[in-house]
Amino acid sequence: MEFDELIKRLNAVADAGLFYGKDVFDIERYHEIKAILPQLLKHSTTLTKEELTDLFRPNNSYPTPMIDVRAFIQNEEKEILFVRDKMQGDWALPGGYGEIGFTPSENLLKELKEEAGVSGEIERLLAIFDTDKCQPQGKQYYKFVFKCKALSIDFLENSETSETKFIKRSELTNLSVKRTTMSQLSLLEKLSKTGKQYID
Repeated sequence: MEFDELIKRLNAVADAGLFYGKDVFDIERYHEIKAILPQLLKHSTTLTKEELTDLFRPNNSYPTPMIDVRAFIQNEEKEILFVRDKMQGDWALPGGYGEIGFTPSENLLKELKEEAGVSGEIERLLAIFDTDKCQPQGKQYYKFVFKCKALSIDFLENSETSETKFIKRSELTNLSVKRTTMSQLSLLEKLSKTGKQYID
């Protein structure tokens, strides 16, 4: 594990101890670990200030990776559907966090409609990526990417996205690599053609 990943793992262990711990002295020790961890990161980390704040925020549940769902949609010209983030201006596959009360596929179809104005149909699961392998950040995400078909597109600018567009991977600039990397996009294109599936 890289240094940042060791810190995140130790933080998760401390959070789990605080969640399950009963002994008052153990609780004090877990709080002490939580207090020491940010000091270890002061001079050696790739995480942003916002990510560090999020990482060390008090947690009143068992620490576990978050879920992210994304749609991989290609047109007849083999261009991929992307949405442009309204705040950052970068491009990403349509999707977002998994929400409680929805299945992964229901989440994705909901996100497709809200972000990209796409009425879609899920064909199959292409990949499950672990962001800690390629996109280390404050939280660990399991990213479910589904191959989808766009039945209709009626995009309206919204609070999250300013534009939706089919773009060839080779012509894409300003990709949101914290959501999907170029190597992942390349793999997704191959998986889409071969019928295979990838899981980290």
